[in-house]
Amino acid sequence: SLISHLNPSARLRLHREPVRPEPTGVAYGEEQDGAGWVRLLNGEFDPHMTDPRVGAFRYERLRPLHPGRLRRLLDDRIERGEFGAVIRSAGFCRLATRSRAVARWDHVGRMISLHPAALDDELGVEDDVLSFGQELAFIGLDLDVDGLRRALDETALTNAEFAAGPEVWAWFPDPFPAWRIAPDRAE
Repeated sequence: SLISHLNPSARLRLHREPVRPEPTGVAYGEEQDGAGWVRLLNGEFDPHMTDPRVGAFRYERLRPLHPGRLRRLLDDRIERGEFGAVIRSAGFCRLATRSRAVARWDHVGRMISLHPAALDDELGVEDDVLSFGQELAFIGLDLDVDGLRRALDETALTNAEFAAGPEVWAWFPDPFPAWRIAPDRAE
């Protein structure tokens, strides 16, 4: 069930004797969208196998995340299993301190990375914004979805913080590594 949630297009066969792999006729490529987190964000999530202990949910929130509170959530609560075992989370987010960039959230087990995926300043008139806030998919075992959703909400900017604006947000403590953003080679 967990494998089916991580990749809903995977078909598993449960046999005791050795099984020869079946040729699929399809080579792996960037255009494939079989990952569970991609399907969850696209509203196309339908795992082949399910189990009551295996869960998945989509988290959306428009307000940017406070990087200090996010780090504490990741290190002190999610990693310690407070909300169940988060096996995989991925998607897109915005840190308040880097509000002009959409970050690619990539989390497997105890490893997480946040990398710039798109910069608002580089969008053309016809370009779509990748994400305005958080669009994250979570997959795990024995997940406390309501508790994790509340904890994620608590990492978002408060009303007062949000009203203060990006000039103030830039001064929030940010424990995440700095991003090196390559210049556009077309220039």
